[in-house]
Amino acid sequence: MEDSGMNVQCNPHPDAPHGFMRDASHSAGRYVCECEFWEEPKQQPVGYVSGFYGGYCVIQPTDKATVLPVGMALYRAPTEWVGLTVNEAREFYESDLSREDLIYKIDEFLEEKNHG
Repeated sequence: MEDSGMNVQCNPHPDAPHGFMRDASHSAGRYVCECEFWEEPKQQPVGYVSGFYGGYCVIQPTDKATVLPVGMALYRAPTEWVGLTVNEAREFYESDLSREDLIYKIDEFLEEKNHG
């Protein structure tokens, strides 16, 4: 995002937040925007806020083919990470895989276990 020393361009992503970060700006000696620390979410939104009606927020789910993304995107709350059971760890430990292959296999296994 930086193009030269003190000039930092704002993140052009439409969901990136923008606002003055007082403490960060003071420490950096320049204006620091919230968007400098924002990263695009890795999951897809489950719906969008499409407006308000009678004091309630109207939400359109993303699985409706006729709905265009409008307003703020909504995401599912992160779930708690599930690790290896004792038996699963033992199976990996007792395998004949090299250390590098073992790391990749465990990583793949946990990814599948937690994200399907």
